[in-house]
Amino acid sequence: MRESLFKWRNTCRPMLASGLAVAALAGCTQTAPVNPFAAMPDSVTTEPVANFKSCRKPEYPPQALAAKAEGTVTLAFLVRADGTVREAVVRKTSGNASLDETARAALAKCRFQPGTVNGAPKEQWTELKYTWAPE
Repeated sequence: MRESLFKWRNTCRPMLASGLAVAALAGCTQTAPVNPFAAMPDSVTTEPVANFKSCRKPEYPPQALAAKAEGTVTLAFLVRADGTVREAVVRKTSGNASLDETARAALAKCRFQPGTVNGAPKEQWTELKYTWAPE
C-alpha cells in the first residue's frame, strides 16, 4: 500500500503542480470586458430603393431608335423622406443626350422607398443605372 501511495505521489504530483499552474495562468489570459456599444457606428443608414411599379418604363426616343443608339446612363436622385424625387441629374452619360434626358425625366417620376437614418426616413441621394438597347 505504501509503495502504491509513493508511486501515485511521484506520478501525480508533477501533473497536479502543472495543472495548478495552468489554472493560475488562466486568470492572466482574461481580457478586459468588451463594451458592445463601442464597435457600433454612430448611425445606421439605408439607401433609397426605387419602386419601378410606380412609374412607366422610359420610351425609346424615335431619333435614337432610328440611329440604333444605345448605352448606359448613370443617374442620381435626391429622394425626399416621403419617397418622391426632389432632384434628378445625369452623373455619367450614355453618349446620347436624348437617351440621358429621357431616362432622367421618366425615372424621376418613380416613387422610392425612402432612405433612413436610425430607422427614420431621411432625404438622401441615390444612384441608378439605366441601360438602353434597341430590341
